[in-house]
Amino acid sequence: MKYKNLHHMLTTIFSADFGFPEEMAISLYKEGLQSSGKLEEMREELIEAFKDESISWKDMLFNEEYEVLDVETDEEAKEYIKKMLWDPINE
Repeated sequence: MKYKNLHHMLTTIFSADFGFPEEMAISLYKEGLQSSGKLEEMREELIEAFKDESISWKDMLFNEEYEVLDVETDEEAKEYIKKMLWDPINE
């Protein structure tokens, strides 16, 4: 599977099913990456994903398998991913 770390984080910590407040989800996300040693791997995966023109960011956040956030456009979805997944590990 392409972008397995990204997919994993969205299906678990950021899934609406869990209902974590944003701050808690970000904290769990950062702690999980640090404790698993996957921080750099996630960073590289996000860089690759942001360059990938074939991604539907909207589908990445809301699909039949899981729901994170239902947005109107791919641009909104990409901004959400940047805010929740990219920015916290690049501060």
